[in-house]
Amino acid sequence: MLHYSQAAEALHTSQPNLSYAINELEKELGISLFEKKGRNIVLTQSGIYFSHYVEEALNNLNKGRETLLQINNPTDIISLAFIDEVGYDFLPDLLRNFTVENPSVNFHLYMHHNNIIVSKLLDETYDLAFTIDNPSIPELCAIPIIQQDMMMFVPQNHRLVRQTSISLSAIGIDPVVILNRDSGIRRITDDMCREAQVQLNVIFEAEEINAAATYVNAGLASCILPRTPLHTKYNAIAIPIIHPARSRSICLLYSRSHSMSKAARKFLDYVLARFKEPPIEKPPSQGRK
Repeated sequence: MLHYSQAAEALHTSQPNLSYAINELEKELGISLFEKKGRNIVLTQSGIYFSHYVEEALNNLNKGRETLLQINNPTDIISLAFIDEVGYDFLPDLLRNFTVENPSVNFHLYMHHNNIIVSKLLDETYDLAFTIDNPSIPELCAIPIIQQDMMMFVPQNHRLVRQTSISLSAIGIDPVVILNRDSGIRRITDDMCREAQVQLNVIFEAEEINAAATYVNAGLASCILPRTPLHTKYNAIAIPIIHPARSRSICLLYSRSHSMSKAARKFLDYVLARFKEPPIEKPPSQGRK
């Protein structure tokens, strides 16, 4: 779905200029890329097909740009991706402390869902990523960093607030917010529901943890989320779920075939020392760095 005003603002141009550019592109291609559906503007089928090539071209341009920067700029650059909840957790302090000790190193940071991160690790767009483990993808090496238990977060006036632990079935028909299907947390939640034979009363599917937690904060719903420091800012009570009990691991991932720069290797070693996890496998070195 396209909002011309928002897109124009993001591109630092005016809405008429954006409309003109789209019209000119459609004229050049001889096809319609967008169409109106009610009050909304959406991609046509041809537009969806074309968008994949545009994204690939932009990714190649970004990779070329970063390669040139690494060749011509003495500052080392690390392309680091992460799932959104890591950005609210340990990552800011980790990056600050590392750059204090290594002032010549800069980061290019990218926040995405896990599936996008995985694809960009595999095509070597990113050097490293903090995300969930992906054991079904042997091309990736995953180093566990933090393990987080799944909890039921409820408003402070909820009927379950005095419970020290609960079964998932205890939520009953109370309204619940869950993460959308692109999220690794959603897959864990669905697995828990299948095992407990529970059907949640879902009122909303959120894009990320922060959005879900705001509904709990407002007293509108409960939510199944991993325990993270993010939730200390919300008026929510975290109750351990003991049946079915689940946890998720945040891992540092990289492609086994990716040749790391000295800066990326240094950051990898720094993370391993910080979290006291022995390296599972050393990545290949990049000869010129």
